[in-house]
Amino acid sequence: MLNMAYIGNGKSTNRYHVPFALKTGKINVKKIYARRKTDTWAPVKGAEYTQDLNEVLNDSEIQLVAICTPVASHYELAKQCLLAGKNTLVEKPFTETLEEAQELFALAKEKGLFLQAYQNRRFDSDFLTVQKVIESGRLGDLLELEMHFDYYRPEIPENTDFSVESSYLYGHGCHTIDQVLSYFGNPDDIHYDVRQLLG
Repeated sequence: MLNMAYIGNGKSTNRYHVPFALKTGKINVKKIYARRKTDTWAPVKGAEYTQDLNEVLNDSEIQLVAICTPVASHYELAKQCLLAGKNTLVEKPFTETLEEAQELFALAKEKGLFLQAYQNRRFDSDFLTVQKVIESGRLGDLLELEMHFDYYRPEIPENTDFSVESSYLYGHGCHTIDQVLSYFGNPDDIHYDVRQLLG
């Protein structure tokens, strides 16, 4: 069994991480840390809930920590986990800057720890099906590929924050980029045109 802890007790932890972790039968969710107590989500059976981050960092049985908090906290929390000797999985977007990411990967390498961005969309059924179709040869030579997340919302919510960190490029676009890289490998050249259509 892999003993695991989660930092953050919101939608990411409870909807996208814990259900899959528990389904494997090989992961024990030992602790869940959140700055404040919430009753939004049903408690994870057997997990200890804490508002003290040190209870996660100082628990010698915890082998892997998943960080499921807003991006602004990823760098600092990941660094604390690595310095505490914990293998670390960081929700996307991984960090706010390339320099922060490079520093974290250098620290993980120095300490001999696993550090990875969480990219669950590599295992979506549509993406896996597309791979099978491509590999079947039925499409012939691929000359162009178009990938996108369709997201329709006719009204703009009043609480919408228009920033790079909260944009769909960081929030959803990184999944598409990861899918392309994971399947096709590193590109020879990159060109991008990013536009904010709302706000």
